[in-house]
Amino acid sequence: MSRLFVLIATSTLFLSACIQQGPQTPPVSATELTESLQQTESRLIQQIQQQCDGLSKQEKSQADELQKISKTQRQFDGRMDVIEGKIDTVIVKQHKGDAAPPLCPKPAAVSTNIGNKLVVGKTEWLWIEAVNRVYEARVDTGATTSSISAIDITPFEKDGKNWVRFRLAPDDGDDSFVVEAPLVRYVKIRQASSEKLDKRPVASLTVRLGKMTEVAEFTLNDRTQMNYPILLGREFLRDVAVVDVAKDNVQPKPEIVQNQPQAPSVSKTKKK
Repeated sequence: MSRLFVLIATSTLFLSACIQQGPQTPPVSATELTESLQQTESRLIQQIQQQCDGLSKQEKSQADELQKISKTQRQFDGRMDVIEGKIDTVIVKQHKGDAAPPLCPKPAAVSTNIGNKLVVGKTEWLWIEAVNRVYEARVDTGATTSSISAIDITPFEKDGKNWVRFRLAPDDGDDSFVVEAPLVRYVKIRQASSEKLDKRPVASLTVRLGKMTEVAEFTLNDRTQMNYPILLGREFLRDVAVVDVAKDNVQPKPEIVQNQPQAPSVSKTKKK
């Protein structure tokens, strides 16, 4: 029994010693380490060389593509030159012997009519038959009756009818013209700065706006201190004109009638 116990104990110790020792890595010599490093270096150099070769191929391929694009661009430019030359030749043939074509299109003409109505701006040229003169008038849709600058107003009878004589005074510096016209009626107008009603005569005058000639009524009043000697009100514009306040002098300026008797003028120096 004791021998068996000793045998088991001895076997256990032997096995434990074997397990603890286990396999051990043999030591590497300097020569083997150098060879291993050289092999690793060779593999890295080979990989880098392969990558460089790949990049070189890509660069060459891109250079070839750029050459193709440049060649195509030159061909396209050459074709465009040919086309432009043909276009220039056609234009020269079309305009040969004629004036050079305009560089810019002419601006669209301003419409002077809408249907059967005139288009007028906030100012227009007006021809007065009685004096055969053209004056600039202000268009005022806020005024009912038109007005003309007049001084030295004198009512009188002519052939049993009421007439009025006045001097048409464009402004305080120009010569005035003596005018005789039918006296239509009197109107009472309240000034903006006064509550008092001002009684004014209304004369009938033949005028021309653009190509339209009308017999219109004008109140006679001294407008020499105002910017415009004539004011065109709603009664003149009604049913014949449309106002565009964004424009001036839309209608063509009427011409003075040749060989028409002139109204007698009164020089500024002769006024008293």
